[in-house]
Amino acid sequence: MSTMTGSFDLPHACPLPAPLPEPRPWGFWATLGWGVFAAATGFFAAMMCAVIWILSDGLRLPDPADAAYSLTAMIAASLAPLAVLVIAAKMRKWPLRAYFALGPIRRRDLALGIACLTALIVVSEVLASLTGVDEGSRFMDQIYRSARLAGMLPLLWLGVVVVAPVSEELLFRGFLHRGWAPSRLGAVGTVVLTSGLWAALHQQYDWAGILAIFLMGLLFGWLRQRSGSTMLIIVLHGLNNLAATLLLMVKLEWLS
Repeated sequence: MSTMTGSFDLPHACPLPAPLPEPRPWGFWATLGWGVFAAATGFFAAMMCAVIWILSDGLRLPDPADAAYSLTAMIAASLAPLAVLVIAAKMRKWPLRAYFALGPIRRRDLALGIACLTALIVVSEVLASLTGVDEGSRFMDQIYRSARLAGMLPLLWLGVVVVAPVSEELLFRGFLHRGWAPSRLGAVGTVVLTSGLWAALHQQYDWAGILAIFLMGLLFGWLRQRSGSTMLIIVLHGLNNLAATLLLMVKLEWLS
């Protein structure tokens, strides 16, 4: 009696496709070029606000002390560069959340950031009080008084507490940090360079105010590198501006 043995060949599993390489961010010079282009876009937006203001006001030059004009121009100049940065990130085929590091904020990072920021503010205020150096409070006093007289305080709060932190951090600790940290500049060089550029942006303050902003930029850059989250820095920047504006309001509304 013969027996037959049958064998069944299992189908070969289809090989998994090789994972696609992770897209690289823009390099150092390309990141710098996009950053300059974004800044130029903001300058152009501010110029267009000035042109529109002149044409609608009998060809009179706008007064920088006019809160309606200055706040509108500031918000336009802050928002316009974001379109350039979004286009740049999409051209590298990155999700926007990943390129700008807009991930969730860990509680311990937030607590550390608030503690470090509070300590830096206290030290800056003590040194300013001891040396009698004004860090830019006169400039902010003028802006607040002008906005109050013009009935533009809500626009002031929006611009200072929301728009400025979002736009500045997406550029400096988001886009520039993403492109420069992996370059030969390295993380430390990136933190120093972005802090210097960010401080130089605030020419409305005197040297003491610019120095304080540079030191805050070093703190923000370190926290950005440590946490991997630009969203954390946006929140800290907003909290700093909120606290500064609240103190200014108390000073001008109740203590003067």
